[in-house]
Order: sequence, then structure tokens, then C-alpha cells
Amino acid sequence: MLQGEQANLEIAALHEIGKLLGLSTDLNVALTSSLNILRSFLGMRNGTVALFDPVTADLFLEAAPEMSDADRIRGRCRPGEGIAGRIFTTGLPTVIPDVAAEPLFASQTAPGASPDEGGKAFLGVPIRDGRVTLGVLTAERLWREGPISFHRDTRVLTMVANMIAARVRLHQLENPRQIATAEACVPSSKGPLKFVGVVGRSAAMRDLLDMVERIAPSRATVLLRGESGTGKDLVARVIHENSPRAGRPFVVLNCAALPETLLESELFGHERGAFTGAMQAKEGRFELANGGTLFLDEVGDTPPAAQVKLLRVLQERQFERLGGRRTITVDVRIVAATNRDLEEAVREGRFRFDLYHRLSVVSLFLPPLRDRREDIPPLAQDFLGRLGTENGKRLELSREALGVLLGCQWSGNVRQLKNCVERLVVTASHPVIAPEDFPCCRPSAQSPCLLETVHQPEEATPARPAAAPASAAEPAPPEDEHGRVLNALEKTGWVQAKAARLLGMTPRQLAYRVRKYGIELQRF
Repeated sequence: MLQGEQANLEIAALHEIGKLLGLSTDLNVALTSSLNILRSFLGMRNGTVALFDPVTADLFLEAAPEMSDADRIRGRCRPGEGIAGRIFTTGLPTVIPDVAAEPLFASQTAPGASPDEGGKAFLGVPIRDGRVTLGVLTAERLWREGPISFHRDTRVLTMVANMIAARVRLHQLENPRQIATAEACVPSSKGPLKFVGVVGRSAAMRDLLDMVERIAPSRATVLLRGESGTGKDLVARVIHENSPRAGRPFVVLNCAALPETLLESELFGHERGAFTGAMQAKEGRFELANGGTLFLDEVGDTPPAAQVKLLRVLQERQFERLGGRRTITVDVRIVAATNRDLEEAVREGRFRFDLYHRLSVVSLFLPPLRDRREDIPPLAQDFLGRLGTENGKRLELSREALGVLLGCQWSGNVRQLKNCVERLVVTASHPVIAPEDFPCCRPSAQSPCLLETVHQPEEATPARPAAAPASAAEPAPPEDEHGRVLNALEKTGWVQAKAARLLGMTPRQLAYRVRKYGIELQRF
């Protein structure tokens, strides 16, 4: 090809790429289309765009149109690892005239290549914005298609990389939580964050939401830890809705609510005839969540067999349906939650050590409501306003009523507070709620222990060692069966299955005693 013709093609390619990057609202579509233009106009094959994920500290393939989904999903590397990792670390363009002679390529065949293509060259340039490296742009050229001008090709790729960097920055400005860059690692100095559905002004909640803002744009697996009722499901949804996957499915599965065989079917799906009653094939939650987020609640209760399969999906993003042989590849972000002591479960052999590490790439602790009492007033006011609107009432809390809420232990955490406020809204006969409107304040209350105040006079409060366990301040469990059942229900946030385990009973045995003693179940 004549030099003038090549120059015209380069100009035309840059013009088309510039238009695409400026007009497309979807970053992945814009990058994929740009790589396709490099191939159709300039013969640059197997193009890829890798961007840096600051949470997992590796490079992931944002766009690679000539790769299979499986190869693209698995195509992650650390800075300094492999050719792309070196380009990212050094910030320098790289040219490999003969891929076959390069040791880093010796054990693999580049996706999209076939044996009859002959020799090929590899070119890679950093995607930089100022002094910040955002990722790496790579492409290949075949020797059989004619002489290669590495200087010209590198210059063209560098110009395209500069345009991509500008597009990534623009996307960041338009969607501040929807792309991960190296600057996301810089500690935030902003004030309290605001997420839809989340109420909290305490330091603990500000720290939590600040971390949520940092990790939401990434692809990192997140493990949410904390007691039952602290809002782990709400935080999981916030992470999803502030991520690039916000427009894709958010799928939920409670791992403790299903028996082992049914849990595997729900996670991975099944083929027709896989077991008795499987009359037709069914997609599992991983397939339903493809491209989005899968929230695995109570992941600490996952049976051992399902743990093995779950580990494989986290490692390879691949699985087979029950009764099937076809390997399915998915692109799913995992957010898991548990109120169990996973470290103890690992020591006792009830939870896999390797799965524990795969799930806890980023681990967030949700503090119990009793440890962030300054959040009780805004939470109560928020529930009162929303529930009052739903029930056609306009109510307010008296100062004394607010004092009752502040004095409760809230063993059921935020769910229990919401339930309490809902009961007040439904039963209120006057616009201002007073202490006597609380069922637990009445002499006939079944759960007076919820009202154990925490604001005692200093002279009556014994000094508590810093290392004392939380249980040291709890009252001794009742000796009568009615009291033990009630105590177990309160400790587990009124989740009957957990209370039954605590008492060493089956759920049916517990349900019998609940009916026997006329215990009114709380729904938090």
C-alpha cells in the first residue's frame, strides 16, 4: 500500500473513532466499536482495552471483540504481570515483532489466531490521562498482510489511547460512581454520603458508605458482615445500583432458606430430567444475574457440596447445570452476606478456607444499631414519615417517645426498629406518639428486656474492661422454657430457624412452643 493511502486510512480511522467515543453513551460499546474500526480500516487484529481495577488491583478486559466471553472474563492480570501488565507499570509503548519468539507468549495462542496465519507482531500502548495510567490498549498485525511500520502503528495506537483516556474521564464525570480508576484509591474527604434508602449520620455509617462508594464501581467480590437486621441486603443493593452493572439484573438468593439439593439447582440451574420432578430445564441464579450482581445472603450456611461448586464459579466464572454437560460462562459480580463467624467455621471445617478468601476480597462490617445510637432518631423519623404516608397518617414522636427508642437494646437491629415504628403507626389514635403507645412499656409486655436502658447514672455503672466480651453485659438466660424460647427469638432477631438452632430444636418443635405459650412473633 502506498504511503499516502495508508495516511488517508489512518486519518479516516481516527476520525471515525473520535466520533464514536464522543457520541456513544455506553463505554463498552464505544471501546468495542473503536477496536473494530482499527481492524477494518488498518488491519489491526485482536484488539483489547484493559482498564485498571483499584480494589482488586488488577487489569480487566473492558473490551475485546475478537475474544470469546470466557477468555475475556478470565483475562485479568496484575500490574507488571505479562506484557499488558508491564506496559501498565512502565507506562511505555511496547512492540514485539514476532509473538512466537517471545517467551511470555510461548505457552499460549492469542485468541482469534489460527495456525495458518503465519507470524504476527504485537503492539501495546498505555492509556494515560496526565500522570495517571488508566489501562492498556493492544493490537496485533500479521506479517503475511505486508510490511509493518511499527513507528506508524504505535503512533496511531497512542492517539487512539489518548482519545480513550478522555472518554473514560468524561464517563467518570458524568457517572462518578460508575468507573474505577487509580484515583479511587485516594482517601475520600467528602462529608456524609447519600444513597437512596440509606439513613445514617454516625461516624460508623459515614465510614461504611465512604467505603461503599469506593468499591461500588469495581468488579471486586464483597462480603458484608454483621448481625441479623443491620441492613446487609440494603447495602448490597446500594453497591449494585452505584456500579456499572446498575442497568443489569440484581438477583438475590438466601443460602440458608433452601435444602442442599434445591440450593444447587437454584444456584446453577438444572436440565430436564436431572432429578425427579425436573420436567423442564431451568436457569439458575448465576445465569439470571449474568452481566449484573448476585447477592448471596447467609452465605455462611452454604452446604459443603455447594461450596465446592461456588468456589469454581468464583475462580473461573464457569459451571454446569445439574444433570448437564455444557459448560456455561457468566459475568457476575458476587456480593455475599453473613452473620456467622466464618473464621470459626473455617477452623471447625464447616466452611472452605479457599472459598473464605475468594469471598472476602473486600469485607465490610455493618455495625449493630445499639453501637450507633445517634442514627436511631433519623431512622425512626424516616420510617415514621414513609409508613405514615402509606397508611394515610401524619404523625410525630414526642421527646419522651424518642427517649424510649433510645433506651431500647434493639437485638433485632434496624429491622426491629422499623417493625416497632410500623406498629406505632398502625395503632396510633392521636397525632403525637407518647411512651404509653409502646406495647413493650405496658405491664403485660412479653418482651420487657428490650427496654433495658443503656443510659444509667455513671456512679451505678461498673467499669467494664475493654476486652470483655459483649455477652458479659447480657442478663443470664431464663430458666423456664417460655423464657428460653423468648430469649432465643430476641437474640436471633425473631428468625425462627436460627432460634431453633440456638435452642437445639427443630423449627417444628420451636413453632409448637411458640403456639403453646402464645408468643406473638415479631416481624422485623
